[in-house]
Amino acid sequence: MEFFTDIANGLGSFWWLSVLIWAAYFFWGRFLDYPADLEKHIRNGKVWPYLPMFWRTPKRRFIRITNFLLFWLGNLLSACALYSLFPHEKQYLVVLIIGLALSIFLEIKIRFFAIKDVIRLQQDRYFQIYTQLASQAVSRGDEISDGELLAKTQWQHQNDLRLADKHGRLMEFLRGEAKL
Repeated sequence: MEFFTDIANGLGSFWWLSVLIWAAYFFWGRFLDYPADLEKHIRNGKVWPYLPMFWRTPKRRFIRITNFLLFWLGNLLSACALYSLFPHEKQYLVVLIIGLALSIFLEIKIRFFAIKDVIRLQQDRYFQIYTQLASQAVSRGDEISDGELLAKTQWQHQNDLRLADKHGRLMEFLRGEAKL
């Protein structure tokens, strides 16, 4: 067991690596891996998420594997850094487990903050279209059922985002059109 504690202590001296990996994990989730969270919303019955075109390609597997590696590499390096800061001869396993638990909690929060704006932008755009279509129907005096309104909203939302994605401007479109 001394062999593993020496490795943990040695890796812990590179504490700045865990900070770099946390930053990489944030930006990886923000710009490439966010569709994984959108898929969860789709499975939960939400109609507003739009999955970008790159998520439908074989790159998806590479993105998910890299996300997994960044997550666990950051956790392990953080636990080793905590261990190197507080080396206890008899309680090394407890310190490593606490460090791992703290790092997992921190990376879950990093992921949440990386993804929340993309989710909010898509939701805002969807409900913006819904409100616009509903007010247009009321101003024209049309009676429109809620199901029909939802279908039109979903179609327009998906079509707008697909066209923006096709031109490589999905995030710019969302930032420009959605209200934060």
